[in-house]
Amino acid sequence: MGLSLVILRKDLLIEIRRKDSVISMIFFGILLLFVMSMAIGIGRKVDPELASGILWISILFSSVLGLGRTFSLEKTNRCIDGLLISPVPPSSVFVAKTSVNFFFMLISEAVIIPVFFALHGDNITIGLAPLLATVLLLNLGFASVGTLFSGITAATRRNEVLLPLLLFPVITPLIAFTVKATGEIFAGVPFGEYSAWLRLMAAFGLIFSCAGYLLFDYVMKEN
Repeated sequence: MGLSLVILRKDLLIEIRRKDSVISMIFFGILLLFVMSMAIGIGRKVDPELASGILWISILFSSVLGLGRTFSLEKTNRCIDGLLISPVPPSSVFVAKTSVNFFFMLISEAVIIPVFFALHGDNITIGLAPLLATVLLLNLGFASVGTLFSGITAATRRNEVLLPLLLFPVITPLIAFTVKATGEIFAGVPFGEYSAWLRLMAAFGLIFSCAGYLLFDYVMKEN
């Protein structure tokens, strides 16, 4: 865990100085919100499930920008070779990179979600606790799968193109669970009616977190 914290601290310090990933994620997410709002009509009331889809499409597509840079620094001058010959186990690299992607998503969501409510909050019931749980579970699953596939595509020349092609078919179930859960949260239904979706999201995140932790050794060797 200590080695994971070293890599996590390094990546966070670099991002604090450069701010490239987070700013691009926030800008693209807000841009998507406005584009979809104009498509359905600004000021028009939308039903909870449609609002849920608008929110998560904006967040997930913007988050792919951050995933594409997960190993960008290590690719420069083959710095990834330093990780391969270092005493840092690949599982620690996976934990650190997943944590970085999770943290970046939280920062962008802290801006995108309030903008979303400013545009479409009139017809939505806001349950902060269940919405926060949904956000955290989504981030866990998305960051785990995204880090795993970022490692797989890091050695390719067009990893920015290949990554979404591999990522979205795998996370489609997670997106479906998230949209259904959030739609029911926005509709103000009782917790028991959508808790099954949250359990499925938790299972998805747990499965891919364990898979990435166990398989990342093979992923790193391929780079």
